[in-house]
Parts: sequence; structure tokens; C-alpha cells
Amino acid sequence: MGNGNEPQNVMNLKGLGDMRTALTTRIHSKPPQKGTAHRDLHILGKERERLETELVRLERQRKRGQNHLAEILQTIAKLQQEAQIEDMSLGTSADPGDGNRCTATPEYTRRQWKTMSVDY
Repeated sequence: MGNGNEPQNVMNLKGLGDMRTALTTRIHSKPPQKGTAHRDLHILGKERERLETELVRLERQRKRGQNHLAEILQTIAKLQQEAQIEDMSLGTSADPGDGNRCTATPEYTRRQWKTMSVDY
């Protein structure tokens, strides 16, 4: 067990790209013949070019993701500062332990709910 040559369980695969196919294992329909080194070099060169362009695309996508994440973090920091300023101006504590609770002012504690009875 665990020698690396065992087939992976389908449930453990992360995506279709992780499956071993005839192309990824370089299995051909007919047995290898002598003198096919040039063809194999060409095929492997094309595969190398494809993988290099895919890596460039993935790097661009990663950079876009990082930029978007940085923008979100900046917005969060800005909103946290604004919330602290609002809390200070309202006279509430900006203690993180309070969560999102606000202390009630006396004018709101005096108001009663309007109730009515409903017959079904």
C-alpha cells in the first residue's frame, strides 16, 4: 500500500485535471517505434508551451485575486475606522467584546411597543 503506483480513488480527486488519461501518461494507440524521437520531441514541446501559457494565465488570475483581496481589506479597515468614529461620537464603547450591540439611550428606553389583540 502507498507505493505511489496505485490508482487514486475517484472520491479523492480534486478535479478532472487530476485524472490520469492516455495523454497525461503518454499512452499511444500503437506501440512505440524506432525513429519517433522527433515526433515525441514535437509533442512534448507543444505540451510544454501549453503548460507555460497556462501558468502565465494562472499567475494573472492570482494577481487579480490578490488585488481584489487587498481592496476588500482596505475597505474593511476604512469601514472599521468609520464605525469607531461613529461609536465615539455616539458615546458608546468601541470595545470589540461588545460585538455589534449599542447601548440604548434613555429616550429609546422610555418608548413602549404598541400592541393589539388579534382574534382568529
